[in-house]
Amino acid sequence: MRNRRISTATALAVLFSSVALTGLGATAAHADGHAVLPVASVADVVVDSVHHRVFVSDRDGGKVVATDYDGNVVGTVGSLPGANGLELSADAQTLYVAVTSSDEIAAIDTADLTESARYSTGTADAPANLARTGGKLWFGYGTAANGNIGSLDLSGPEPVLAVAQDSASRWYYAPRLASDPAAPGVLAAAVPGLSPATVATYDVSGPDAPRLMAQSRDAGSNLRDLAVTPDGSQVVTASGAPYEHQVLSTTDLKQAGSYPTHAYPNAVDIAADGTVAAGIDGYYDPDVYIFKPGTTQPVRKYDFADTHTGTLVPDGLAWDPDGDHLFAVTGNGGTYHLNTLNAPTKAATTVTLDAPSSVVPGRSLAVSGTLSGGEALPAGTSLTVTRTDAQSPSG
Repeated sequence: MRNRRISTATALAVLFSSVALTGLGATAAHADGHAVLPVASVADVVVDSVHHRVFVSDRDGGKVVATDYDGNVVGTVGSLPGANGLELSADAQTLYVAVTSSDEIAAIDTADLTESARYSTGTADAPANLARTGGKLWFGYGTAANGNIGSLDLSGPEPVLAVAQDSASRWYYAPRLASDPAAPGVLAAAVPGLSPATVATYDVSGPDAPRLMAQSRDAGSNLRDLAVTPDGSQVVTASGAPYEHQVLSTTDLKQAGSYPTHAYPNAVDIAADGTVAAGIDGYYDPDVYIFKPGTTQPVRKYDFADTHTGTLVPDGLAWDPDGDHLFAVTGNGGTYHLNTLNAPTKAATTVTLDAPSSVVPGRSLAVSGTLSGGEALPAGTSLTVTRTDAQSPSG
């Protein structure tokens, strides 16, 4: 009988492991790629999965920069003084930009990266943050001691502007807004940088002004970011303290759980399937933690220390809606980087294999090995190992 002697690597070709990730710990990983952003500051980040672009607003530079998923700049839209919050239209054909210094909201065509319209916010000074829900584009606005919420309805032949939509006017600064396309009618708001942090939730599903659902001052201190879950039932906050990402019930804003991270939480974004990306402003700890909904053990952590790209900027996380990519903006001494994190919901693991050096084609091959990375796999975890070769390229 003729044996064919080949290396173990060649015999196995490619070996993949598929792991049920719930409860699986993970060691810190690095970004899959990072690129310098030609910006003087970073105010907001959004991802356009239709055109595979990442948009970053530069408040100091008065512009919006568009890159591809690898961080290569594909276009810049200028003449946007104080470019601030960003929001995509439902069809991803239009990017809205809060133009703080000129009291306007600009509309940018995402296909050709040109400005297509500009809407005045009237008496609403300094629009800063945007959110889309309930069929309207909402914006937080206002200077010191004059914060409030406005809306822009673009569904009809003419835009309809409404200001001072929060009749109680409880906002000292322009509130940061959050919503989720899968939860129409739910709007969350909070003022960043204050202690204690005030958070409020609204029902904006009706034609009238927002209906306050709940208000709380128990969201920690020095809030930097917040996000609404796809089912609209919870709000996740990123505040400098406590050293965790709090989970609050939308209806009463009582704490419903938390995602353990570290000092100092400053960013959060939630994927369409509910996966939470939680970020911190940390020099000595991992910067980004990935959690499956409702879990307390991250499936993955990312540490940017060795890349020399700096620390995560506030509100510096943005998911690709399909969940395959997460983008994180870091800053270091005035230089900003876009970090691309591919397959962030898969735990970083290492497979070590032991197979005979001589095999007989067509006969079974016994392979043993170990899977390592992070904490031990929980009892009962299901693993699937697939071998591919020239005759079976799909495994």
